[in-house]
Amino acid sequence: MSFQSRDTKGLRVAKIISVVVGGIALLLALIALAIYLAARASLPVLDGTKFMINVTAPVTVTRDAQGTVAIDAQTKFDAMQALGFVHAQERFFEMDLTRRAAAGELSALLGKATLKMDEAKRIHRFRARLRESMARLRYGDQQLLRAYAVGVNEGLNNLSMRPWQYLALRAEPQSWQPVDSLLVIAEMYSMLQGRTMDTAFSEALLREQINEKVLDWLKPRGGSWDAPLDGSVMPVAAMPGPSLINTRAAKPAISAAAPYVGTPTDAELPLLGSNAWAITGARTNHGGAMVANDMHLGLTVPNIWFRAQLRYTEQDAVRNLVGLTLPGVPALIAGSNGDIAWGFTNAYGKWLDWVPAKGLPTTEFTEVIEVKGSDPVILKGRETSVGPIAKTFEGRDFALAWTAHRPGGINIRLAAIASAINVDSALELAHGAGTPHQNFFVVDKQGNAAWTIAGLMHERNPKIKESQSRDFAKPEDVAYNGLADGKYPVVKNPADGRLWSGNNRKLGGAGGALIGEGGGDVGARAQQIRDRLREKQKFSEAELISIQYDNESRFLARWREQIRFVGTEAAKPGSAELLDALKKWNGRADVDQVGHRVVRAFRSRVHDELWKAWMATLAPKLGKAAMSDGRFEYAVWQAITEKPAHLLPQPFATWDDFLSAQAAAVRDDLIKTDGNIANATWGNKNKAAIKHPFSRILPLLAPYLDMPPTPLAGDNNMPAVALSSFGASQHMAISPGREADAIMTMPGGQSGHPLSPFYGAGHQEWLDHKPAPLLAGPAVHTLVLRLPRM
Repeated sequence: MSFQSRDTKGLRVAKIISVVVGGIALLLALIALAIYLAARASLPVLDGTKFMINVTAPVTVTRDAQGTVAIDAQTKFDAMQALGFVHAQERFFEMDLTRRAAAGELSALLGKATLKMDEAKRIHRFRARLRESMARLRYGDQQLLRAYAVGVNEGLNNLSMRPWQYLALRAEPQSWQPVDSLLVIAEMYSMLQGRTMDTAFSEALLREQINEKVLDWLKPRGGSWDAPLDGSVMPVAAMPGPSLINTRAAKPAISAAAPYVGTPTDAELPLLGSNAWAITGARTNHGGAMVANDMHLGLTVPNIWFRAQLRYTEQDAVRNLVGLTLPGVPALIAGSNGDIAWGFTNAYGKWLDWVPAKGLPTTEFTEVIEVKGSDPVILKGRETSVGPIAKTFEGRDFALAWTAHRPGGINIRLAAIASAINVDSALELAHGAGTPHQNFFVVDKQGNAAWTIAGLMHERNPKIKESQSRDFAKPEDVAYNGLADGKYPVVKNPADGRLWSGNNRKLGGAGGALIGEGGGDVGARAQQIRDRLREKQKFSEAELISIQYDNESRFLARWREQIRFVGTEAAKPGSAELLDALKKWNGRADVDQVGHRVVRAFRSRVHDELWKAWMATLAPKLGKAAMSDGRFEYAVWQAITEKPAHLLPQPFATWDDFLSAQAAAVRDDLIKTDGNIANATWGNKNKAAIKHPFSRILPLLAPYLDMPPTPLAGDNNMPAVALSSFGASQHMAISPGREADAIMTMPGGQSGHPLSPFYGAGHQEWLDHKPAPLLAGPAVHTLVLRLPRM
């Protein structure tokens, strides 16, 4: 064969390969185009006219440049129907996940990966319970849920293509039912009280194993970091002596030379979230009362909230609502109606009990869990007179008595707060509302400010001693008789005109006894908020909201002095650099600070090691079932400052040896992860990880779906709570009647569609702490919803 023939054959093969490669590239391009066009077809309708049944008059829906929706309707039911329409068009997939999570129906959409989650939720039988609850709702509330459901389904049906997430999952969305809005509230119960559920069970187990005095020391109800509204002081628990706990007589829980296998350096301690404060008119520059609120939650894309304004007529009065809505619920969750403004933080109290099920009559129930791509799973459960059997430990069954299971525990009474005209009428509506228990802060145009508990509170058996509040409950003590409206704890117009909350203990005395023990925060954040409020006599909106960005690390400051190196550790590489970083620390959780990260990691390790050592002595059989919380700080601090020999973990000879070992572990971990101490800044650790659910499944989509991994200033135990995927789900400061001066920002944006101009809109303002306006700007899109022509 000649060279020419070989060259000709080679060219022919090259052409074939080129054609094949080009064809594949074209095919991939066509597939990508088809996916893009299909995704675009599921974008919300922003302009024009759409027909919607049941509205009494045309409804106008506008959007500004950030995607904030303004709805102008004739009636409240028209407005809520339009809100349902918009929620469905922008967020139906997220709404669907929320109702499915509450009902234990995720696996029907997502497959086996969520089966364990569904099995845990089916124990509560929320769908069945809430179908029964629907019939007990007031007629007007039933109408509201039905109107909203009609709007949701109209919004879904008016998309040119089903939401893009269902295209990716090869699934069809299911229509929205009125009961689904109650399921969304049920999921908020689980989100906000699930941790309390676990800690209450842990404490009851500990109470069986540990002397009461030791438990009160390990898990005190309060202490020096407290900042209750009434100034009450909790007595300090005495340190238990060696007759009650003695680590030197027990098997060593840790080894000085062994590699660290406990909590990783920089681990996030248990998180409690949300700040709120209110001031009376005497404390503002303009004389109007003001509320500030930043609710701390897990952060995702899109954000949990949806910004909206609603205008309608009710009882001959024009309502102008502005603030945050929760897709899935026909209500304004937080914001202003022109007469009042309000916000929330999660309230930690005695909202549930664990009851040993032995001897309780039980009935069996069966739940069928549909699983995409697999056979259905049959789940057998048992119900008692006090609640479902929800935990089993070492062969013992425990029933859960929980407000969320009780008649009236879940309803939409809180939606009526939008009609309140002053603080007193708002307080009345908050009492007994079927919502997860919240610290409710409300102010009005007359300059009043108040705090109370929103949610269904209960009378508790007065014969139960405070020392028994952590025990497993008896069936006769969990009747949960509703508390009369006049008995709810309320603080209104305090003498100094200031109210505050950081998920801390709120009251002592009778009010505190009504709320009960529920594992609240250590109080450092609330104390810092209180102190900031006392630094000025009067505030503007910008000055009030600036407290939300306060990242001074007052809580950790004293821990800096406990970090030391002894013996050979002092000479090891990195020790001098670490101590130098501590000297240069500015006392804040700024992104360029090494000192904050070092102190934080050191405290976390000391907490973890002492808890392990003390539990190995006190309750070795419980293992991970024994859980610490933030108020463990009091016992830890007392031990490391007073240095009692009987609490020192083995095999350390002195407390300085123990503390040096923890500092050395921090040093070594930071060098391993960051290369050297100088690189171990807080910003290198604390980067935003605000992700879309799909990017967790398909990481290649992360650059297109997730918010950028920006370093974040702030931490827990300070007002500026800012961690990688947990923090302020919004920032707001509002004085009712002065909404034009109010401030609102939120992360993640309005829309759940990555091709929407509103996907991620406003996120940069949230990152930059830029005071964006609460009210919508000029309309850039206008949609009219009206009845079909006859």
